[in-house]
Amino acid sequence: MLKEQLRRHLAQTTPEPDLARWYDPLELHPLPDTLEIVVEFPHAFFAQWFDVQVKDTFEKQVSLYLGPGYVLRYRNRLGLAQGLTAQSADFTASSIDFPFGHEFTFEQFFTNQKNLFPLATARDVAKNREVKFNPLVIQGEQGTGKTHLLRCMANEISKHQDKNFIFMGTVDELAGLYQSGPKDNVFQVRTHLTGFHCFFLDDLHRLGDYPQLGRELLTLFNSFHDGKRQMVFSSCAQLSSCEGIPQDLKARLDGGLMVQLAKPDLDVRLKYVQDHCQRKKISLSKAQMLTLAQRHHDFRSLHGLMNKFRAFRELLKKDISEAIFENILGRSQDEQTARTTPQVILEQVAKRFNLDVKAILGTKRHKQVVLARQVAMLLCREELGLSFPALGKLFGGKDHSTVLYAVNKIKQIQNDSNDMKELVMTLRKNCRLGGQ
Repeated sequence: MLKEQLRRHLAQTTPEPDLARWYDPLELHPLPDTLEIVVEFPHAFFAQWFDVQVKDTFEKQVSLYLGPGYVLRYRNRLGLAQGLTAQSADFTASSIDFPFGHEFTFEQFFTNQKNLFPLATARDVAKNREVKFNPLVIQGEQGTGKTHLLRCMANEISKHQDKNFIFMGTVDELAGLYQSGPKDNVFQVRTHLTGFHCFFLDDLHRLGDYPQLGRELLTLFNSFHDGKRQMVFSSCAQLSSCEGIPQDLKARLDGGLMVQLAKPDLDVRLKYVQDHCQRKKISLSKAQMLTLAQRHHDFRSLHGLMNKFRAFRELLKKDISEAIFENILGRSQDEQTARTTPQVILEQVAKRFNLDVKAILGTKRHKQVVLARQVAMLLCREELGLSFPALGKLFGGKDHSTVLYAVNKIKQIQNDSNDMKELVMTLRKNCRLGGQ
């Protein structure tokens, strides 16, 4: 029963010949009163091929179908033929949770020869339980896929380690941990962080925004390194040019392995767009997909555009005509953002909420004022790239943790409410047009 149901799910994304080749030979046995499923291979050679070619795709789709909490246990069918039972056999087990996002898998990281070395290194760090490259530092311009690789690795490691012992965050979020709560909580936060088994830190180039954090990060680094626990960092800039990173921390980072992600070529960008269209059911022609890949040279801007097309289809219930496609594509994000300033964002949000700009920048705690203030903080953060300390100064000297809370709250509301998602999207468009 389970095998038939899962096959129907896989058929939505997997060609029939592929299912006949690698899925049909499998045997699936759910263990009673557990969230465990035994997956039997016909023989050892099939198991080796499956592990390299299919396993990641299979586990992702099973997780999407069954939900969180399940564990797959793999075994060759020969073992059971020799008298072992499914309950007593010694299996190779694999959790199929994707706690850091279902979309962050190695199979979804599109590349060509340019980035094969960074990808192979990330795979090795994630799948090899021996810590060999510590730390691993992934460098590359914005939109090259650094965050994607970090989350791929964390998802892979979570298959054999408790996800609660994997720290994944940005420098902004790390700073937020130290700046929230009482001023004497540094030791408590340090103790909490050093209890993790793996440490993934994104946006290391932003360390200069938090002058006190560099020394603390060095303490954390030493603890993880001495304990032979894996660390992975990412940075948009070469570490040698990051003035905000203390020299002794740079020296420790230099002792690890540094890899460089190049910007994706046209063929890679096209594969990325085609995959998004297929998975998100966005109906674009081959010519339109090629146009997207030609005009936008990084994953981040492409992801933003694909979200716009998806939102247009879902919110307005309309197909994307050629005129609509050109209208959405015609305004590049760089051109739009160039017209955006903090004042424009404040004025547009104030207008939408029928408030004065002074009220948004003030200290009033009325529900409508607070909501408008939080929306304005989110837009300033995402459209202008302002750091949390800079946002705090802009909004009347607010504490860093207050701004971080506000931005995360509006993001969460957007996930739960189409009305908020549409409101932010409309305000974003108006701000990018300079308030015209």
